[in-house]
Amino acid sequence: MKSLARPSFFRLFDLLVSITNPGLKRPHWTHDGVDFERERHSTMGPRHGFVIEITTLTRQGRRGWSLMVIKEYWWVGEESKALKNLRWARPISGQRGDILSWFRTQEGKIGHHGFLDDSKADLGDEGESAVLDDDA
Repeated sequence: MKSLARPSFFRLFDLLVSITNPGLKRPHWTHDGVDFERERHSTMGPRHGFVIEITTLTRQGRRGWSLMVIKEYWWVGEESKALKNLRWARPISGQRGDILSWFRTQEGKIGHHGFLDDSKADLGDEGESAVLDDDA
């Protein structure tokens, strides 16, 4: 993964989110020292619709950083035909290299079956943890 704009970044991001917050049941969660916050906004009219998902990742402390990942989905017509999908990511604070380094570390922790090697994700809010099992 070389940049925040490449498809490989978004594949890793989507995999990481799905592993650490299965079913997107929580709007806030923590994984490996990074706080995740997800928002979803949508509108629908008679001729078009629009959804935007914003996920903000924040790492506190020394060499901390913040990253926003935005996904937009547009559709038109009565059949809700897909019109355009956009995705982009921008650092809000901190060094881009530190962000990429954290993602490379996560990439290394994900095994060939798509599970984190440590098999745990801290989901934050109530201090609960989810155990991710290779056999599940």
